[in-house]
Amino acid sequence: MIKIAVMLGVGILLLLLVRKDVIQIDLSFPWFAAIVMLGFASTSPAFVAWLAGMLGIVFAPLAVVFLVIFLMLGIIVVLTIGLTRVRRRQIRIIRHLAALELAAAERRLTARP
Repeated sequence: MIKIAVMLGVGILLLLLVRKDVIQIDLSFPWFAAIVMLGFASTSPAFVAWLAGMLGIVFAPLAVVFLVIFLMLGIIVVLTIGLTRVRRRQIRIIRHLAALELAAAERRLTARP
C-alpha cells in the first residue's frame, strides 16, 4: 500500500510541476511518466519476474533497478540536449546584441563633430 501511495505522490508532484511550468512537457515529462508507470508495474511480482526473464537476470528485483537506471540516463540525455539548444540560442542572442551595440557605438563615434 505504501508503494502505491508513493507512486501516486510522485505522479501528482510531476503533474504539479508541469502545471506550474517548472518542467517542460516536451523534454522530460514522457521520461518521468515512464518512471511512474514503471513504479506501478514494479509492484506486481509477475511483471518483475517477466522483466527479469526478458532481460536474462537471475535476481528479479535487479531488473527493475536496471530499467530505472536506463530511464534516468534517458532523462539526463534529453535534458542535456535541451540545455545545449538553449545555450546555443543564448550565444546567438548575445552575439546579435553585441553587434547591435557595436553598430550603435560606431554611429555615435561617427556622428560626433
